[in-house]
Amino acid sequence: METVHIPINAEHIISTSSKGNQSKWRIGNKWVKQNARGYEGQAEVLASLMLECSTLDRSKYVVYQPCIIQLADGEQFEGCYSLDFRGTKQEVTLERLFEANFSSTDPITNNKTLSTKEKFEQLMAQIEQYTGLVVHHQIAQLFAFDALILNEDRHTNNILFLYDPKEKTWELAPIFDNGLSLLSDEKDYPPGKPLTIINYTSA
Repeated sequence: METVHIPINAEHIISTSSKGNQSKWRIGNKWVKQNARGYEGQAEVLASLMLECSTLDRSKYVVYQPCIIQLADGEQFEGCYSLDFRGTKQEVTLERLFEANFSSTDPITNNKTLSTKEKFEQLMAQIEQYTGLVVHHQIAQLFAFDALILNEDRHTNNILFLYDPKEKTWELAPIFDNGLSLLSDEKDYPPGKPLTIINYTSA
């Protein structure tokens, strides 16, 4: 397994998810992520291997590689890395896209009078209005994949769009950030616990 050395002056990024914080670093053109709650890195790698076996084009998802992360003081952790897919484009989360247009996803996602289908359709209509993109199919594929791998952390801040300020064009970012899937959170799903733990009691 590859070892990624973290220089002492590397920028340490704390990424917040629905389940807590995770350490990340950008080293050259690599994004390196440390396991925080179990085997998130292995889950990322397996998820990308599953996508490689799908009909999706390679440009539509991020490939993750397992690694050992070695800090400057010699301490080691398991994790994974991926190549930076942004290039010179600016990243804009779904939530930030709404905020930039003086709005929020909350009136749609928290509206209990709307069905899941109606919420999805309204979000897609707003995305098209803000960016010109018609991405119903691609985001539906993302959600279907999340359901397959039991992704617990897909939310409006890790659905990402890329904006090219030179060309003034938008695109949907490739599928990424699948670490909290496949029961990787050993704090919630200790090894040896029966699979009935994934029996959902609420929608």
